[in-house]
Amino acid sequence: MRLSKRTLRAIRIFFATAIGLVLAGPLLYLIAGSLMTPAQVTAATPQFIPSSIHFEDYVNGWNQVLQARTFLNSVIFVVFAVGIQWALCISGGLAIAKMRFPGRVAITTMFAISLLIPVVTTVIPVFVVTNQFRMINTYPGLIIPIAAQTAFGTLLFRQYIVNMPQELFDAARMDGAGWWLILRRLVVPLAKPATAAYLAISVITAWNMYLWPLLAANGPKVQVLSEIVAAIGQGDNFGYSVTQPQLYAATVITVVPMVIAFLLVQPAFVRGLTGSGVE
Repeated sequence: MRLSKRTLRAIRIFFATAIGLVLAGPLLYLIAGSLMTPAQVTAATPQFIPSSIHFEDYVNGWNQVLQARTFLNSVIFVVFAVGIQWALCISGGLAIAKMRFPGRVAITTMFAISLLIPVVTTVIPVFVVTNQFRMINTYPGLIIPIAAQTAFGTLLFRQYIVNMPQELFDAARMDGAGWWLILRRLVVPLAKPATAAYLAISVITAWNMYLWPLLAANGPKVQVLSEIVAAIGQGDNFGYSVTQPQLYAATVITVVPMVIAFLLVQPAFVRGLTGSGVE
């Protein structure tokens, strides 16, 4: 018995919704827990729906856990690290995709091989070099090593740019345009889907990054949100009496902006990955 298209579509929607609810379950419970009282969160019988709404935990979570300076540090880190990284990646992708020079294939191969190296194995050497330049607990020391990790982004843009019609580049070169003008006027506008895919991945990764900020920004002036939330979750309350709902509220404040940002760029994110050949 063959099912109709409408029935098949309803089945797909049902399973997609069910899987989505399962994957979103921890976030939904986090939001619900941030609105509960401490007694409800720590009750022997788990409660998933708050009996009464308590928004004051968000105020206390912001003031006692996160603080405006830490939030600003995270924003500065993400904006500058991802912005510099994007500029390097899109220009590097153009170079190895459309320019003809000796060693182009070898450079592309090295970028691909570097993706196979675990990040943990490079943390100590990078920390030693950063410390020798006396950039620990500074914004440059926090940002530059992450901005230099360009392998994934370069290959992403390379694959997207290599599929652009060569005639566009030939016409621009015949009109006297240099490579920088081609990058600004041709590649950047046409690579918006790839840029959206890159930003969606890189911004979320940088926002949630923990290991490198823990090593390079352990001072209070440059600490980021992930360090503070992780420390509170491990029992280090920095002299404050932080309740479980306040910790949940602080975590929601750090997570929800990234969820909203991803949902906003999701269509362009899918088009970017599809157009770049990354599956």
